[in-house]
Amino acid sequence: MHRVALLAFAAACGGGDDTIDRTFDPCALAITTTATGVQRAGIDAAVALWGFAPDDGATPILVRFEEAAPAFHGVYEDEIGEVVINERITDPRALSIVIAHELGHAFGLPHVGGRASLMNTGNLSIEPTVEDRADVSALWGSCDARLRSSRPR
Repeated sequence: MHRVALLAFAAACGGGDDTIDRTFDPCALAITTTATGVQRAGIDAAVALWGFAPDDGATPILVRFEEAAPAFHGVYEDEIGEVVINERITDPRALSIVIAHELGHAFGLPHVGGRASLMNTGNLSIEPTVEDRADVSALWGSCDARLRSSRPR
């Protein structure tokens, strides 16, 4: 494994700064990847957990898979806008939750403590909650409202 990738995984658990530098609009969600079938299914399931519709015309988020130690699940590399997932995660549910968690960072969400949340550090079981969805809406607004306001009258 590349030393840089290992350091990026290590940064996911508390290193680096607290600012998420590059974010993506979940209402204009596109993903690019070279994932395998199981990994692609995990990405599709993660997008379904959030409930956002894919938009092929949007700027894509790159989701890639790399080998890492079992303790590392994934990281959002906010400086370049890429999601990196540990390729050793093969359980479909855990994989979809890890990807959904990292997509949450790509949408601008930080880690959350003090309540059950998809955005809890090390989460492998909690899907996006009502509060997680409200946090995304607070940053981006409602996708439904934006769609209605952009339709011609």
